[in-house]
Amino acid sequence: MITIEALVLKEYIQKIFQAAGSPVDEAEIISDHLVGANLRGHDSHGIIRTLGYVTGLLEKRFAAGAGFEIIKETPSTAVTDGGMNLGQVAAHHGMHLAIKKATTSGIGLVTVRGTGHIGRLGHYGEIACRAGMIGMAGVNVPGGQIVASYGGGHRRVATNPIMFALPTDRIDAPFVLDMATSVLAEGKMKVAVNKGVTVPEGVLIDGDGKATVDPNDLYGTGENEKRGALLPFGGLLSGYKGFGLSLAMEALGGILSGSGSAKESVRGTNGTWLMAINIANFLDPEDWKYEVAELLNFVKEPPYAENFTEVLTAGEPERIRMAERLSSGIPVDEETWKQISEAATSVGVSPIQSF
Repeated sequence: MITIEALVLKEYIQKIFQAAGSPVDEAEIISDHLVGANLRGHDSHGIIRTLGYVTGLLEKRFAAGAGFEIIKETPSTAVTDGGMNLGQVAAHHGMHLAIKKATTSGIGLVTVRGTGHIGRLGHYGEIACRAGMIGMAGVNVPGGQIVASYGGGHRRVATNPIMFALPTDRIDAPFVLDMATSVLAEGKMKVAVNKGVTVPEGVLIDGDGKATVDPNDLYGTGENEKRGALLPFGGLLSGYKGFGLSLAMEALGGILSGSGSAKESVRGTNGTWLMAINIANFLDPEDWKYEVAELLNFVKEPPYAENFTEVLTAGEPERIRMAERLSSGIPVDEETWKQISEAATSVGVSPIQSF
């Protein structure tokens, strides 16, 4: 395990994507997003994605610098296409467009198709909150089956995350709920594989539909050569809830955007919906901040359950982790660093000499 200062890592990742063909502004968007995910403890959506993205650019599956196109729009809605650019770029433009529409119309709803993986959904919610707005979003992956249906024994849908972001009385402390509709995000399986560790029970089934704790079984690289599947959020007890939310994301992210749904056979894109809600069209923003702060304080009051010393609301664990990693650096496991170095070498970027 190595530890790298956040700014050093961000500049290095940006340099790699510029060398891979991304314009400077796009490379900055991508590196800010990836390193930001690591800072918040979401290593599954951070720099671990670098090699995959760079490989996609070099193989022309993704198009660096591709224009963000509005296909059709109304004052409050838009259907857009990212031109198969990296997803962080297209979704960045999509949320800013939603905010622009919400500023004049109260609500802005934008769908985005033709993109790669858009990364951590909470990132876009934070953009909305910085504009003083509520942010919402959801994603599907056409053809990206990796999660079993509730009661099913093989892959049927993707992890299909959903996100809600609420501004509070502190600009640096929004409420950001960003969750996969599977028990865990697929990226966490990649992290577990790279670290050589097992995952908790109730997360995975192998290629024969049997419970397993080996993350390699998801990819058919464990004892079972057949690819396994993640379980929907709620697991065996109440996975119908996560499964229902997943299907909703298939419809809103995939079908509504024109990207396609899980029944498609070709993967590599995200179908996305992004929404911004202008609080001022409903009540005084100061009243909103006060009421949300009161609500969050209320639910955090003691007493606490056994083995708990506090209640944390959505967004707080990420801020705690970010403070730690800004202070002491971002830990990177050896396999992930090896992959980043491979990505750098493939585009002619020299390794970092010191951390």
